[in-house]
Amino acid sequence: MKKKLFPIIALVFSCGLLFAGCNKTPDTPPPDEPTSIEGLEVVSDEEINTFESDALRLFGRTYLLKNELCLDNAATGFEATFYGTRFEAEMTPMTDALYYRVFVDGDEEGTKKHFLGNRSYVLAKDLEEGVHTIRLVKSTSSQNGVVHVTKLKTDGKFLRPEKKDRVRIEFVGDSITVGAGLYGKAGDPCAVENSDAAKCYAYLAAQALDADYSIVATEGICVKKTIGWLTINMMEMYEQLSSVTTGKYSYPEETHDVVVIGLGTNDGYAMSGDSTYTQELFAEDYGALIDLVRSKNPHAKIVCVYGMMGVNSSIENGIKAAIEGKNDERITYLRLPTEQKGADTHPSLEGAKQQGEVLLAYLNEIL
Repeated sequence: MKKKLFPIIALVFSCGLLFAGCNKTPDTPPPDEPTSIEGLEVVSDEEINTFESDALRLFGRTYLLKNELCLDNAATGFEATFYGTRFEAEMTPMTDALYYRVFVDGDEEGTKKHFLGNRSYVLAKDLEEGVHTIRLVKSTSSQNGVVHVTKLKTDGKFLRPEKKDRVRIEFVGDSITVGAGLYGKAGDPCAVENSDAAKCYAYLAAQALDADYSIVATEGICVKKTIGWLTINMMEMYEQLSSVTTGKYSYPEETHDVVVIGLGTNDGYAMSGDSTYTQELFAEDYGALIDLVRSKNPHAKIVCVYGMMGVNSSIENGIKAAIEGKNDERITYLRLPTEQKGADTHPSLEGAKQQGEVLLAYLNEIL
């Protein structure tokens, strides 16, 4: 009897499995990924991390090296839009003497932070879930080192921001234009700790205009001469990726609307140390730089600014003579306020702010 029951039980068990399989509810397919959030197109992580997508707003002369975004020049950086609560960037600073400033959701003050090795930097966290923007600006100039950005990450989704018609501005300058010493005081030497390109007159004016900007500048640079430890001049640097990366810069098809040239202070030092370097020779050099800038920006208004660290009459007259020699009404001269309360007689934070306000007022007049 037992021998007959076993096949029957096995049959019932097999049928039960069969019916269970037939009645199994199919898995619910995952919901479709959203293609837009709050009217903004969702962008994949892969696209944003090419660093070439129009979803990522880049500032300054950035370039790619082995699929990494390189930040050499002062105030180079990026702005990303995302939906979520947290944003990180994997970055490799090439030295420890580097700083950056991060801005969240249009905050104009930002927070200055120190680069500390190769790691993932949390640029924002614990935000209210929603659409946010992150802007990172390199505070330190190219002479002090470069930074590579390898990956951007969020706990939510990257978004493509709305396209806007923005003013494009290029700044060509020296230590004043990279915010050298503006946190210091008289008697202090300029150092990376007391400098900040995101607080210089150039960046403040560009920020107020929400401009797409580029800063081509570094400490100690002259138009065509070289002084002290720096072996590069602006005629050379202007055609390179940066003062420390000699690769040729590829100028974009969309040229700048305005170029602000803020040079002359170091040329004054060169003139005082070399009696053969006259006002006339400086005017020739400055005129050659204007020609170079014009060749890359055929339709731009060129504003030549000077006076931020005092006025040398030979330099000021040389700038004016170079401008007059071009017979071009799109090239103008603007003397900015002198203020030397920062480190090594550079403008202080307050001085840079005042200079930025005067420049901004002038740009609003001519744009």
